[in-house]
Amino acid sequence: MRKVVITTDSGCNPRDITNMLPDMIIDSNNTSYYDLKKVDENSNIKAISNLEVFDRTINGERFHTSSPNINDYVILQKNILDQDKDIVHISTSSGVSSGSVNASMVASSMLNDMYDEKRVSVIDSMTAGSGGTVINDYALDLTNANLSAKEIVEELENVKKRLITTFYVAKVEGFVSSGRAPAGIMLSDKLSLRYRVDINNNGRLFPKLPVFRGNIKVQFMKYLKTIINESNIEEYDPNYLAVLITRLKEINLDEIKNYIDSFNYFKPVSELRFYGAISSYGVEDQVGLGLIKKR
Repeated sequence: MRKVVITTDSGCNPRDITNMLPDMIIDSNNTSYYDLKKVDENSNIKAISNLEVFDRTINGERFHTSSPNINDYVILQKNILDQDKDIVHISTSSGVSSGSVNASMVASSMLNDMYDEKRVSVIDSMTAGSGGTVINDYALDLTNANLSAKEIVEELENVKKRLITTFYVAKVEGFVSSGRAPAGIMLSDKLSLRYRVDINNNGRLFPKLPVFRGNIKVQFMKYLKTIINESNIEEYDPNYLAVLITRLKEINLDEIKNYIDSFNYFKPVSELRFYGAISSYGVEDQVGLGLIKKR
């Protein structure tokens, strides 16, 4: 049985970018960049960090994103296949980025035809960001347990139904300008509204009540305590938790860590930043949580 390698795109925000397909980030001058890394060293498209995207957005620039192109998938995945390994690719939700799923499916079909057998499988994760981090973590644990590609696909199709993917959106205007905001988040930041935005079972973003109003830091802690508290903590798998941040200005990362660690339930919280695709929203104090419900 061949070993299995997990690949993903940056919309799923893996902790390790080695086997990640970077999204394309396009600035207001229509210049294209790779998100964090180059797939092909001969490419004339530059890589851009999340912090550079964020700094330029804060200074008034506008970015939009595009899914990786098919050739990017083929370059990365063919190299893995040539090492006599199979691939399970985890794609950003089709409800968030249909282009990512479609490109990965086309590339997998091309490669499977090239090798005359099914060597690449694609999972529509139905999540993104922090949820993508935890499903990727889960998948890597399955590879470490030496499961076959078929077994990993079956497990991931099951676990993706138990993902909790939720975001605290401190300011809505950058989120709206990104084109990612769901219906119902169109009010001005002048009202000091803070939103909880989740990804539903159809893989789409939606605003979830309650809406928080007031100080960003105070309202974030209220949000956090609706997600993780004494009454529900044991509903979650303690091995999988992702806390993703853009750039924290008013929210204190140590306060997040201390609150979650106080339950002595999850693995210690480590800092993990959203990649450029979400940094391009230009929203400071945006936090994402990813968890997996127990069976």
